[in-house]
Amino acid sequence: MKALLLMAVMLGVLITPTVAQKKSTFMGDIVIGELTGMDEATHEITIKYPGKEGTEIFNGILVDGYKLRREDGRPGNVEFNEILPGMHIRVFYKSGEVKVNGQEKKVNKIHRLDFLGKDEHDRLRNQLNIDPAIPVALAEKDDLPAKSPLKIYLAAAYRDSQERFVESIDKWNRKNGDAYGKLELISDLNQADVLIVIARGADGMVAALPLGLLDADGNSKVAGEISQATSYLVVKYPGGLKVLWKGVAPVVSSPDIDSSRRTNESAMGELEKRLKARPRNPKK
Repeated sequence: MKALLLMAVMLGVLITPTVAQKKSTFMGDIVIGELTGMDEATHEITIKYPGKEGTEIFNGILVDGYKLRREDGRPGNVEFNEILPGMHIRVFYKSGEVKVNGQEKKVNKIHRLDFLGKDEHDRLRNQLNIDPAIPVALAEKDDLPAKSPLKIYLAAAYRDSQERFVESIDKWNRKNGDAYGKLELISDLNQADVLIVIARGADGMVAALPLGLLDADGNSKVAGEISQATSYLVVKYPGGLKVLWKGVAPVVSSPDIDSSRRTNESAMGELEKRLKARPRNPKK
């Protein structure tokens, strides 16, 4: 069977940047960021989000018939009074005219709001199965600890990730271990120097897309889906975690396949880049 060419186009739609969080998708314009203000009387929402040149502010108004959805894995829809400043949200909007205090005003009209979590790192904590209160921050420097072997803990949502990382680490140790330091995959989070986390979904993924295939008779059928995974390189510090790197890659799933090869390759590539940037012959 051959995959429909349309899937290549649809896959391209799903590959999104991890910095700019205001963009257009096939489901409309979206903004992803931290809720900084809301007015229950006027339904006005203010969001702080990372733009291409630094932090930017988005303002919009929830219009009649708006939808509030929960995207953090818990069942049911979120209520308006559950959404609090500081939470990580995604809104779908269109620019237009509304009446504010009896006057027409050009605003961003929000027709859907998705609650993504208490902050931007909820997906990471959930995959690690750690206390939601543990602090997570972005690292100011992306340096790895100067140790050899560097102990790696893997928390991955996909069946093939463990086997692929075992192969990648073995290959690294044979080719580069003596020059840049060896790696050791361990099962104890508390003993790890670096965490590799691969979680299902992504903040910018608005829908999984059906994977269409052609059977022997040329008829199309749905045989799986294309979605996204978010991967992280993380180091520990006293009392919390710091994210060195975060990436998003496409995932193909079917009854026989549950794989994120692109995610594995990008996470290992980022780890190797940082290993090569360390001083030679790291401490043992």
